[in-house]
Amino acid sequence: MKVDFFTFNSAPKELKQEWREEISKVLELGQFIGGSSITLFEKEWSAYLKIGHTIGVGNGYDALVVALKALDVGPGDFVAVPSHTFIATWLAVAAVGAIPVGIDCDSNGLMDLSLLETESKIFSAVIPVHMHGQMVDMQRLMLWAKQQNIKVIEDCAQAHGAEIYGKKSGTWGDIGAFSFYPTKNLGAIGDAGAIVTNNAEIADRVRSIANYGSIPSNKYGYQYLGVNSRLDSIQAAVLSVNIKYLDSWNESRRLAAKKYSSGLQRIGIPLFLPTPESIFHHYISISENRTTTRSLLNSRGIATEIHYPESAEHNYHKIIKINSSGKSPRSKELAQKTISLPISPWINDSEIEYVLDQISLESIRRSFLGEI
Repeated sequence: MKVDFFTFNSAPKELKQEWREEISKVLELGQFIGGSSITLFEKEWSAYLKIGHTIGVGNGYDALVVALKALDVGPGDFVAVPSHTFIATWLAVAAVGAIPVGIDCDSNGLMDLSLLETESKIFSAVIPVHMHGQMVDMQRLMLWAKQQNIKVIEDCAQAHGAEIYGKKSGTWGDIGAFSFYPTKNLGAIGDAGAIVTNNAEIADRVRSIANYGSIPSNKYGYQYLGVNSRLDSIQAAVLSVNIKYLDSWNESRRLAAKKYSSGLQRIGIPLFLPTPESIFHHYISISENRTTTRSLLNSRGIATEIHYPESAEHNYHKIIKINSSGKSPRSKELAQKTISLPISPWINDSEIEYVLDQISLESIRRSFLGEI
């Protein structure tokens, strides 16, 4: 059997037909920049999250850059970011001239709030990243941030629809930043992103900055050093289809993860234990001999990924030529040992059972456990 890590070939034909129909409507209207499809999705996403404002942008990286600019985070400012994340979070901070400061992760791969709360640097902002479908304890983080007068930008690229204490990801901080890359829990069919906020003044700043810093009533008048970052009309139309299925897709991911966990326990593989609210953007497992494990699984038709083979902190410091050896030991360990097993809303039971059957083979099981 062949089990892809993620493939749209498994998506229902009916879903793809809905995409075609909505894309055709955009083509008929001829609104390719701006237009009703974007307005509609922004309203739908705001309603889903129960938040005041959604502003579509080009991608998740742009969402972070525009968010930082809108909160006046810039040259010389320190911004706390997780050591263990995708490098886009770090690059966005650097793009506005600010200084990213890595905070090591806890056992779940999330920013360790105990370390953050004892950090001696004076931060202008913090960017918690909700990794793998889990959420940072935002109640605790927001209490600390308000006491310290620190702005909070939630990086929600891996947690569409996740919630904690009854509030969804993106609705806790000053700003929430989303990527709708195709493989996300809520994905488009190309690059797309959004910024959300409950603050009307921040929303106005975001819209302006994302549109060259222009004044809304004057196309050729400018008030900020802005960028050009737009949500595409076709992507918005597809997102309006997909948002209807987000909760059921997330539930499918949870069920798949439950089957993986039950099977791995039965085989005797130690589990990477996610937080209870996870919507499993990734299903993470731990291997003591990852290279061999991935090779053996691949030879049996099972595709895996690594999220991520080096920490963002390590990669960023390599780029700017800073020695970061010895920093963030938990992030380093996860970077060395984690494997993401295949998961999507459309993975079926036979595929999951096949993956588990192969892991139960003596050579692969021993590789997971570091015995070979």
